[in-house]
Amino acid sequence: VPYRDLRASAEAIAQEVDEQLADWFGDPRLRAVELLETVHYREQRAYLIGRLFGESRFCPLVIALTHEDDGLVADAVMTSRDDVAILFGFTRSYFHADLETVGDAVVFLRTLLPTKPVNELYTVLGRAKQGKTERFRHFFHHLSTRDEHFSMAEGERGMVMAVFTLPSYPLVFKIIRDRFAYPKTVLREEVIQKYQFVFRHDRAGRLVDAQEFRHLRFKRKQFEAKVLEDLQKSCASALIADGDELVIRHMYVERRLRPLNLYLREVDEGLALRAVLDYGQCIRDLALSNVFAGDLLLKNFGVTRHGRVIFYDYDELCLVTDCRFRELPAARSGDEETHSGAWFYVGENDIFPEQFTEFLGLTPALKQALLDRHGELFTAQWWLQLQTRLQAGEVFDIPPYRADVRLGVRPDHSLPVPFSLTRDE
Repeated sequence: VPYRDLRASAEAIAQEVDEQLADWFGDPRLRAVELLETVHYREQRAYLIGRLFGESRFCPLVIALTHEDDGLVADAVMTSRDDVAILFGFTRSYFHADLETVGDAVVFLRTLLPTKPVNELYTVLGRAKQGKTERFRHFFHHLSTRDEHFSMAEGERGMVMAVFTLPSYPLVFKIIRDRFAYPKTVLREEVIQKYQFVFRHDRAGRLVDAQEFRHLRFKRKQFEAKVLEDLQKSCASALIADGDELVIRHMYVERRLRPLNLYLREVDEGLALRAVLDYGQCIRDLALSNVFAGDLLLKNFGVTRHGRVIFYDYDELCLVTDCRFRELPAARSGDEETHSGAWFYVGENDIFPEQFTEFLGLTPALKQALLDRHGELFTAQWWLQLQTRLQAGEVFDIPPYRADVRLGVRPDHSLPVPFSLTRDE
């Protein structure tokens, strides 16, 4: 496929590189550029991945290409390790790359992302089984060197999942409970189907990659007493006692995030505002990829080290096109208005967006900021319009990088930029 204008794309890339590297000790001159021969593909973009070398330092170089009607166009340039780490993150769908030896690519990427776990690089390159194997090996090696116990994961107790963690390692382990707390009505088989759906669907950078493991063996003494007690009471069917060891028949393993409800209590006003606005953006991004999170309580979202808000509670997740979005009916009498429950019929798939903010527990200022930035998310009309367009086959573009690394785009840096449903934006 030819470029729309190869020279114009090259000049735009060069200008963007100059601007992004302006802080290279006042000397942004480049000595060399290296690029992997293999092009990496994901969703609607292709990526050229390499390195830029200066006098005494180097940095990543990732060029994102889009295929427009009249040819290829350079859409973005990334030289920041944080930007590239998010691009290769655990909330993204896997790349498609015809790599002759994936190990060599992982070694190269490790020079760009030295803190990124090797298992995550294998996984995001589409080698999910090898990624699981690397994660298993690294974790159990770490566990063998620590005098430490598994503890309950921070946050509210899961109604569907028992969740524990090793404090020194950035993972959580999730086991489906034998019985779910009220008012959950979902079945075990349905929960498993939700996780399989997340594995197959475009995660839009807003869903954690959950790896499924079976028959993992742990020493009983490695668990805190209250963790062991909770597992034995609520997850007995998933456990096999074997002497001084415990075998877990089935579990999911994910990267650990800071629960959003806890995060908002711990940070200053500026970071709290940023997180709440990105919470709205998370709901929007998922919706544009035809995913409705279901339970929008803050406890079901987490914050990454880059400050991005991610959804990780999948038992009520569903397609936007399967939902029935409704406006709240107006009360016809005083009795109906003061009724403690719903005085009107509510179907199984009925959703009332006007109620989304009622139980979030946000401060008045944060709630108002959320409404000011993402108010349309709390109207049935927005969701109904989105449904119509999704059902018509429209595919929405959700760029997996910041707007200010896109060529020719200079957004307002004071607030995150939402993706609009308006066609001309």
